[in-house]
Amino acid sequence: MATTEVPVALTPTPATAVQYRGVAMLPDGKWHAYIVNRDGRPFNVGRFETATAAALAHDRAILAVLGADTSAVVLNFRAAFSDIELRFLRGRHAPMRPTGVVAMVQKSGDGSYDVELSRFAAHAFDAYMDPELALDVANFRLRHSDMLHRLKEKASITAGTNASQETCAKAKLDAEREAFVQAAKNKATDELWVKQYHQRRQQVGRTFEDENRWPLVLPDVNVHVDWFPGEELIYLPHGSSYVDEMILRKDVPK
Repeated sequence: MATTEVPVALTPTPATAVQYRGVAMLPDGKWHAYIVNRDGRPFNVGRFETATAAALAHDRAILAVLGADTSAVVLNFRAAFSDIELRFLRGRHAPMRPTGVVAMVQKSGDGSYDVELSRFAAHAFDAYMDPELALDVANFRLRHSDMLHRLKEKASITAGTNASQETCAKAKLDAEREAFVQAAKNKATDELWVKQYHQRRQQVGRTFEDENRWPLVLPDVNVHVDWFPGEELIYLPHGSSYVDEMILRKDVPK
């Protein structure tokens, strides 16, 4: 992998700081991110202003090398990654080889990584002929149908009452695309999310890493679902593949 070895002039992360994997504080107070190969050899992933940014760079580099099935145990923010970012980092949809992605991660402080991820997400939204990307978009629309409905109504109003059907349709599609692009961004770039994430991790431990990576969607009390007698509709807000996942289970105790 075309990266450089970690410099030796590193100091341990202060005991008062969050203990991130693959992060060390530099003498000048900035933060260094690195990953370690199977032989125990560390490789440089960049120099960052904050420990959180370094921790995120560490995760992105590992996911670029190992892929989406990487164990959450070796990551700092597994729950922060959208499905689209995972495709961007590794797999047949990735725009470049792992070494290229790691090189981009090393320079992520200049904002180029986020720009490329947003561009990729917009492309993924429009890739109707790709079954995997189309499924990502379909799942996003299903999970956020209420929010998207409001966005499309607003877009239609903004387009104007005299706008043609084609103009209104384009405005609604553009609103959906922008929402999809925003949802694809890494949640660890939001300081409030990171704070709440650490609080949640302290409460529930590593099981939190298995939560869905999209925002929580509360079930509608008036939702209509067909099911057979003896089965009950169960919502699993945590630990399921989707936060608004519904399963039908027979003989549920009353």
